[in-house]
Parts: sequence; C-alpha cells; structure tokens
Amino acid sequence: MKVSVDFIFLIVCSIASITAFFQKPSPFYLRLFPFYFLVTLLVQQIGIYLSQHSIHNAILYSIYAMLEFPFYFFVLRFIIQNNKVKKVILIILILYSLTAALNLIFFRQGGTFHTVNYGIGCSLIVIFCIVYFVELFQLPKTLDLKREPAFWICTAIFFSYVCTFPFWGLVGFLSAAPPFILKKLETILLIINILSYSLFTIAFLCRIRIRKSTL
Repeated sequence: MKVSVDFIFLIVCSIASITAFFQKPSPFYLRLFPFYFLVTLLVQQIGIYLSQHSIHNAILYSIYAMLEFPFYFFVLRFIIQNNKVKKVILIILILYSLTAALNLIFFRQGGTFHTVNYGIGCSLIVIFCIVYFVELFQLPKTLDLKREPAFWICTAIFFSYVCTFPFWGLVGFLSAAPPFILKKLETILLIINILSYSLFTIAFLCRIRIRKSTL
C-alpha cells in the first residue's frame, strides 16, 4: 500500500502526542490526542484501501467527521476561559452530534460525502478558534506562546479548517473537474495536511526543555 507524505507526518504527530503522558502537569485534553490520532490513522488507511479497490469511502469519512468535530469542540471548550462560551460549546457539541447522526441516517445524499455536516462543523470550529485568539489578546499578562500547547493546537485547527473548507464544501461539484485540476487540488490538500500536522507536533513538543550541558 502506497504511503503518502502527509501520512508520515501524521505518524510523527501521533508519536509526539504520546509525550503528553510523560509531561507533568499535562491537561486532560492533551492526553486524548494519541487516541484521536490513532483513529485518524486507521480511518485514513481504511479509506485508501477502499479507494484502491473502487469502493466508495464517502460514508466512512462522514462517520469520522461525527467524531472529529465533537472532539475539537471538546478541546476548544477546555482551552477557552469564558464560562458562557463554554456552555454554548457544550450545547452545540450535543446538538451537532445528534443532528449530524440524524442527517447521516435519514439523508444519505446518495452515498456522497456529507458536505452539510462538514460545512456547519467547519464554521463553528473557526468561530470558536477566533474566540480563543481574542481571549489571548485580552489577557492581563503576556503568555509565552511558543511554549503554549493550546495556542499551537488552536492554530492547527483554525488553519486546517479555513483552508480545507472550500474544497470539502464543494467536493460534490469537483467530481466532474478535469484531472489536472484535481491533481493540483490534491497537492494543495497534501501541503495543508503537512503544515497542520507540523503545528500539532509543535504543540506536543513545545513544553520540552533541553538542558544545555556545561563543562
């Protein structure tokens, strides 16, 4: 089975996330990422296998999105400080999970990728990421962002969804696009994934301090 470059970056990111168990103190949401990345690795490999055997994998990724968005809602709820926003995120997390499941069950869209679920999830995630960034600007004291995992994670999530939303939101219309355009879009997605996984990797390694040896 052919392994893509972004898949290698995902593996590196997954290994880096395990360090959350060895860094004290480590927030609960950080310790959930290794399991999330493990599921992501499995889904990607299954998706590639299905594609190589001419089996539709749209439903697989639609089901995965039902895990992906609630997970990121939970992460953002953890890192955002405003209690009112936390309550809103919790309500949206529950409502989104229910409506996405109902949409998947009763409105199957002919076996295609669920762009409605994805579009709504993307929009909400981006809004809450912006809320987090606004909170950073309003903090009474300056944080050392280069050693702040929440900042790098939120940046990775924000970057990923802002860049991929136009593609996945219009994926139904792209099926009829010329092959050379699809190839260029595939390359763009590859670059976006590599950069996103790199930001996640920084998030898990940024707290590690390397001691300089002295003579």
